[in-house]
Amino acid sequence: MKKLIFPAMLLAAACMVPAPVRADDTPLAKEMEAMDDAYKAFRRETDPAKGAKAAREAQESVLKAIPLVPAMVEKMPAGEAKDKAIASYRTQMGKLFVSLCEVEAAFVAKDLAKVATLVDTLKGQKKEGHNEFIEDEE
Repeated sequence: MKKLIFPAMLLAAACMVPAPVRADDTPLAKEMEAMDDAYKAFRRETDPAKGAKAAREAQESVLKAIPLVPAMVEKMPAGEAKDKAIASYRTQMGKLFVSLCEVEAAFVAKDLAKVATLVDTLKGQKKEGHNEFIEDEE
């Protein structure tokens, strides 16, 4: 019986320790995930109505994400560098919103070739943003 008490107390203590907040648990990560889901829905969509709807869903996620700050930037000390990083993030998100509006317009015009071109542009924007605002996990 005594041999079971210590492991039980250890387990109980471990359950009481708060779990650290992971980067994918943040409001920004949730919006980015919703945007990625919408992107996956429209990137190969051939039905213009469905594609335009998915593009609008991605736009909504971008609008919700603009006032948020990436964790990497949040950790920076207050000052000019942080202010510039926040401005850069918001500028990139604004450009992303415009690109998603162009995707919606291409779907409405039933121009699937233009949608494909715009999807390639979005891939580049995603890579650029992630390179600048996501820390490498080691």
